Amino acid sequence: MSQSDKKITLATAKSWTANWRNTPSTSARAFLIPLKDLQGAISEISGQGGNPCARAYLGIDPSTNTEKLIIVGTQQDTDKQGNTVYRDLLPTDENAIGDGNSIWDFSTPCPPSCDDESDLN
Repeated sequence: MSQSDKKITLATAKSWTANWRNTPSTSARAFLIPLKDLQGAISEISGQGGNPCARAYLGIDPSTNTEKLIIVGTQQDTDKQGNTVYRDLLPTDENAIGDGNSIWDFSTPCPPSCDDESDLN
């Protein structure tokens, strides 16, 4: 991996995606993310100081048994040992759909939303 721009080779990408497919507890290979929705998530956290980041969690919606990619904004902080950490920006009300901090679920798993010609699929 290039440390300056975080790019990886196709061979590495094939290996990593194969590892995900070989996980017996899921059939998801990737997630299709609409750019407009991703930009919305980025807009919500772009005003953060420091080095704004997002975190992605993997989950399964039990009502449909569908794999989900759940994205939250983070805020740079320092832990007790003086290390930089990124804290999840979560809503204060557990049952609210965002109150300034949102949890984004806008992805569609592959399959079914796969590119049948991709070397990574």
